[in-house]
Amino acid sequence: MSTLSFPGNPRSLFVVASVGVASLMALALLSLGAGSSNSADKQRTGKRKPSRRRKPKVYLRGLYNLGNTCFMNSTLQSLASLDAFNAYVERCIALLPDSDRNSVDAAIAVQLKHVLDLLSPQLSRVSAYSPRSLINSLSHKGRWIASRNEQDAQELFQMLSSTFQSVVRNAETSLFDSGFLTHHLPIENGIVSTSQQSDGDDVAKNDSPSSSPLAASQSSFASARAVLENPLLGMAASRTACVRCGYIEAIRHSTFDNLSLTVPRAHTTSIEECLAMYTVIDRLDDFKCRHCSIVATLARVKQDIATCDSDLAAQDRTSKRAKRVAATAATLREQQRVLDDALANNPEADLPGIQLASPPPSVSTRQTMIARPPKILVLHLSRSIYLPTGGTAKNPACVQLQRFLDISPFTTTGHISTNASTPISGPAVPVNKYSAESLAEIRRRNCLYRLSAMVFHSGAHDSGHFYAYRSVKAANSDDAQTGSNNILTDSDQWFMVSDIRTVEVSLESVLDAGNGYLLFYERV
Repeated sequence: MSTLSFPGNPRSLFVVASVGVASLMALALLSLGAGSSNSADKQRTGKRKPSRRRKPKVYLRGLYNLGNTCFMNSTLQSLASLDAFNAYVERCIALLPDSDRNSVDAAIAVQLKHVLDLLSPQLSRVSAYSPRSLINSLSHKGRWIASRNEQDAQELFQMLSSTFQSVVRNAETSLFDSGFLTHHLPIENGIVSTSQQSDGDDVAKNDSPSSSPLAASQSSFASARAVLENPLLGMAASRTACVRCGYIEAIRHSTFDNLSLTVPRAHTTSIEECLAMYTVIDRLDDFKCRHCSIVATLARVKQDIATCDSDLAAQDRTSKRAKRVAATAATLREQQRVLDDALANNPEADLPGIQLASPPPSVSTRQTMIARPPKILVLHLSRSIYLPTGGTAKNPACVQLQRFLDISPFTTTGHISTNASTPISGPAVPVNKYSAESLAEIRRRNCLYRLSAMVFHSGAHDSGHFYAYRSVKAANSDDAQTGSNNILTDSDQWFMVSDIRTVEVSLESVLDAGNGYLLFYERV
């Protein structure tokens, strides 16, 4: 029998007391050892390990589908994630003149801002919203919006973009009205700003030309116009060159609010390959070169002059026929002078009274590149395939995406090529996207973009469903304070939004979705 079984025995009491004392001493030693170990860790590291704070829960508001309106819901959700566009909408509405607030475009702008505000991230669950008022306003500009037929998300985006361009034009026109400027001077958001000067400052600046009321109004207008710059608008440069004579037409610039990219007919492709197809040098076989036409016309005129001179040499200079030939020769020599001047200075100049010859069509090249990247780059992936039967089908190619997009290989530089077989601008210097120097150079050229939202389409060419992936920026994210070394860090949250259904997803699932239709990039 064990002695611990008899608590009344003095010997057993002694054993129990001894075991208790030993246990307390062991616990004390373990506590001291742990404390010394923690102290040693603090002395080695010099600081405590940072505690990982959980991200606050974010909720997004869905939109009711009012009858095949998924094309609108997905586009609105994508636009709501673009900070620069939301700020632009707010500035446009702030500058609306009172006389224009009842117009169709103004009503669309006000309703759109209301919806975008409701679609901003929330810290608690929110109910879905019915955008019926916005649909009613849009229907006054396009009746197809209110129909229950399936529509295209890109067409809606272009309608919204053109609406705000019209709003800006009206706002810029109203800025010339001094009464409007005076009425809106107290605005605190910096749209139209004036500086209050003391009497002494006014006297000191009376001699300055910029202190005149006209200069002040021009400065206010220029400032307001800069603030009203559309973040969606970029500029493209197009060049057409003749391979036969080497003549290059004047490079033509045009603005765009989205680029429509043809998706290659392949199982898998990338967004860079789509951009490469957009900027590829196309070959045209039926081009009529103006330079070649002027050269052919000049050759014909010289031949006609020679014919006139030979006729005059064989005739009496005093005859009526000789006088007519001499007048014709004088007209031809004037045309020769004009043609020579056009070839030397400007082949595109008007040539009144001269019938240009039509030489055989020549081979030419045509290319388009991005000349001025916009703040928000919108890419439309055109997936239409035209069948030999006359019908259309959807290109199901999987377009692989990256979180960051460098468009410098597809933009013009300060050096323009005059060779018809080479790009408008030479290829960009190869860069390493993950080095601080390369990132700084790409950002200096305004060519680095971050994916912010996407509109996806599932289904066939003429039917299916639109839904969106949109990002929610972290509360402490600030591109202006982000250095080149950590510019590629990503702390945003992503959501899949399908009408009233919102689900948080991973970035990897967004990039691997592959069936993108409208891509929204924000410049870093």
